[in-house]
Amino acid sequence: MHELVNGIVPTEAGEQERLIQVDDLGETVLRLYEAVGVPRADARLMADLQVETDVRGVHSHGTRAVPGYLKRIQTGHTNPKPEIRVVREGPASATVDGDGCLGHLASYRAMQLAIAKANDLGIAATTVINSRHYGAAACYATMALDWDMIGFCVSSSSRGVAPYGGIDRLLGNHALAYAIPADREYPIVLDMATGRSAWGRVGTMRLYGQKLDGEWVLDEDGQVTDDPGRAHALVAPGGTKGSGLNVVMDVLSGILPFGLATVNREDEYQGQRRASHFFQAIKVETFCDVSDFKREVDRMIQTIRASRPKEGVDRIYAPGEIEWLKKAAWEKTGIPLHKTHVESLEKAAEELGVEVAF
Repeated sequence: MHELVNGIVPTEAGEQERLIQVDDLGETVLRLYEAVGVPRADARLMADLQVETDVRGVHSHGTRAVPGYLKRIQTGHTNPKPEIRVVREGPASATVDGDGCLGHLASYRAMQLAIAKANDLGIAATTVINSRHYGAAACYATMALDWDMIGFCVSSSSRGVAPYGGIDRLLGNHALAYAIPADREYPIVLDMATGRSAWGRVGTMRLYGQKLDGEWVLDEDGQVTDDPGRAHALVAPGGTKGSGLNVVMDVLSGILPFGLATVNREDEYQGQRRASHFFQAIKVETFCDVSDFKREVDRMIQTIRASRPKEGVDRIYAPGEIEWLKKAAWEKTGIPLHKTHVESLEKAAEELGVEVAF
């Protein structure tokens, strides 16, 4: 059995898992990226962002994706040494061309640029074109927190979600995140996909041999299935509302920066080959007193937490709170990763002649 923190965070490896220390995981990932030609500074940033994602418990978008990213570099899909540059710029806006880079690299730069412009003007937005998969959206939204800003981002996507009432994989499964600063409480972080789940989460459930709970996916006949192995299309949460949100996020992350909606991409996977992203930073001080804002965010979190839970629920959590608790625990104990996840990193290291650090 897992040892739990606050009743939810496992601090020991389960039967299907291995406990990997944060620094060891980061060093291994750094070496892997360097082995396929990624410059050290970029390799370090990739390792930091992906390990940060794992330590927050979002394994679907953390280092489990590394072997796939390495293969894409080796096949020429992804440029290991891109010339990332600003190709369009205004006082409160910019467009960054990623030159076919690992999406994390251009996204990090674009969010830095949005923050710098918002620091001067109060609010700013940037976009990225010619990018690749950008991992977990929270990586970029949370960058705004240190500046007492609200951060937001959303990415284009491959087709994977059925529109409300439909069967076909037509809409994107756009990864988006908001990060909102607080005072004594953990910041609010809403990190989600516009489908019922990230596809990586469906893959994680399949990895652990678990069934899907509720209306997550449709099979090829358009029937709801709890078998992640039969998943054909994701369902948008919230019926028409979730489907509508999906369309709007496609406008921000696809049409606005790149000029093309997911539903009109010729190839189902073009959302990953020519990905585009949207970032925004809002300086709280521009609109109200920062201290007052943070205190009220704290009070909101505390009021929600103190509300009555329904039967079978121990307590209520604010968005992102569980991930903050995992991070606090796993930075000390190590991260419980599925054995297959760890083995995939070890296999990649063996193929590239890299020594793993764990």
